[in-house]
Amino acid sequence: MACLLASTAGVVPVDDAAFAAAYEATGDVDRARLKTCIARLHVLYGSASGLGAGDVREGRTATRWRHGFTSLEQASPCAWTLLCVDASWSSGPRLLAALLPALFAGVGSVAVLRVGGGGAWPPQVLAALELAGQEVAADAEPAAVPALLEALAASGGVGGAAGRLLLLGEHPDQMAALARVQGVPVWRDAPSPTIAIASCGDGIENSDCPDGAALRAAHPDATFVDVPALPESLGRAVAPAPLVPLFPLAPLSAVACAPAHAGGWLPHTGLVLGPGHEWCWMHPGLTPAWFARRSVALLPASPPPEDLLP
Repeated sequence: MACLLASTAGVVPVDDAAFAAAYEATGDVDRARLKTCIARLHVLYGSASGLGAGDVREGRTATRWRHGFTSLEQASPCAWTLLCVDASWSSGPRLLAALLPALFAGVGSVAVLRVGGGGAWPPQVLAALELAGQEVAADAEPAAVPALLEALAASGGVGGAAGRLLLLGEHPDQMAALARVQGVPVWRDAPSPTIAIASCGDGIENSDCPDGAALRAAHPDATFVDVPALPESLGRAVAPAPLVPLFPLAPLSAVACAPAHAGGWLPHTGLVLGPGHEWCWMHPGLTPAWFARRSVALLPASPPPEDLLP
């Protein structure tokens, strides 16, 4: 992947000096916060007991069903992943949340591309990549991306299905359309998140409240809204209750709140962050399983043994 980036017109790889400078500029405190993000994602998606454990195991499995047929499934990590951020991308945690599931899945080759950007990358972004062990990154002119996608789609041996494209930030619809025409699955994040910081309300210690300044530092490009604590009746409700009469908000990407209020917010947003997790992020639904290639054969009840061999 690194050789392909270096040889593509309009693509400028990020050099080691830029990574080193960004690492130092990020500072000890923010590097520790990024490490916490990586550690949480590893437990959730990369460890033996996590949510994504066993999602991508290369091999072939035959199952003879009592209903009179045999299924044969073949699974493997995809061959490559191209993760594109826009020119203004500045959040290390949200980048890690998209990158690490691909790494945990064992994707063969991964590259991070800043499309249309110029100049120095935000330090926390390159520091996040460095800490994750992902040092294949580059700036690319928008016109260079189609050629990269075509080359990658042709490299897998089975067409675009061998790869994955992730788009974070603002990107033209044509980029996703081009990938899909070549059979490349595409995942898109919301262009800019809206994050609510909920009041802790009465009876909650300050130590149990998220650090709003740290949260804003983790997501410089996000829109933040301050909201009151959920009414007690909503906070304990099992079924989702409408928020519109209470808070006329756009859809929330995440809510930061005291642990005591987390359960009440879960029906209303895909991610709730408590204190100590201001620099953590997850993209619900984007797991290592999305980076797996799976094929299934439906066969007679007792196919010849050679049909089950790789």
